[in-house]
Amino acid sequence: MGLSGAPYRFCPHCGDRLAPRVVEGHALPGCPSCPFVAFRDPKVVVAAIAVDRQGRVLVIRRGIAPGLGEWALPGGYVDFDEHPEQGARRECREETGCELGPVRLEGVFHVRLADAGLVVVAYSGRVRAGRPCPTPEAPELGFFAADGVPRLAFESHREALAAWRAAAPVVGAGVG
Repeated sequence: MGLSGAPYRFCPHCGDRLAPRVVEGHALPGCPSCPFVAFRDPKVVVAAIAVDRQGRVLVIRRGIAPGLGEWALPGGYVDFDEHPEQGARRECREETGCELGPVRLEGVFHVRLADAGLVVVAYSGRVRAGRPCPTPEAPELGFFAADGVPRLAFESHREALAAWRAAAPVVGAGVG
């Protein structure tokens, strides 16, 4: 990492060494020879609240950091070429073996880390196909009653679950 946690130390356009530059009141690494500025954009992450016919929530015990060994909602980074909704469906399938039916946006949450930022987009939906099966990213997983979900590792997941509980139940056919 370069200045202020930026991924660059040199300009990717002209190769000059970056130096602090104030842009809209923020000190950011910028090129003294061209207009390049290394903005610190947040990463987009998704979380899926996958629900079975009984209204139970599918949660995973994480097999990777961060939160190794802790409970979480299925989720992960959104690929550059996919809509966050597609990312939530993909992450749920990859981590649990379960397919989501129609989904509903539950909320958008900001996470500020020491050297980065995340925007977490949470969706809920009924499990329409598949059976939960362990994966390297989720070596343990299971359905829990909405009021019996273990403490989740990430505040954004806890906030998403609270938003889901406060809203009307997810509609649609499911399995489970």
